[in-house]
Amino acid sequence: MCKVLIFSCISAVMLMTAAYGAPLSTEKMHLLTALIRDLEILGESKDKIHLELYTPNEKEECSWRTLQCYLTEMSTLENEIEKEDLYCLQNIKKNLQSLMDLIPPGTGCKICEANDKKKFPAFHHDLSNFLKYMLK
Repeated sequence: MCKVLIFSCISAVMLMTAAYGAPLSTEKMHLLTALIRDLEILGESKDKIHLELYTPNEKEECSWRTLQCYLTEMSTLENEIEKEDLYCLQNIKKNLQSLMDLIPPGTGCKICEANDKKKFPAFHHDLSNFLKYMLK
């Protein structure tokens, strides 16, 4: 009887974790918060950036590949942004890489170049929304 009760409790916890997601680690929450803040700062210059960047649309099941694509596309911004935004961009890239190190790579996800290109304001909006989604 005791074994059945213990097994039932463990099963309930596993189902709750699967349904609601595991709680975020402190490190992951800190990285996401820093990324969102730095993106807001970079967003102040979004009207000055005239690039089209590959923008992932596979979000939930392909988080690692999505972050990898955003990181790759952020590298193309270095020559396009103002000097005062360079430090912010470097922080974003460093934090995206650190966040990727905390997430297992997905399988069956498309490569970055298979996504549509969007102008920087739309790219910025989608990246911000994705990070906010991950923060929940």
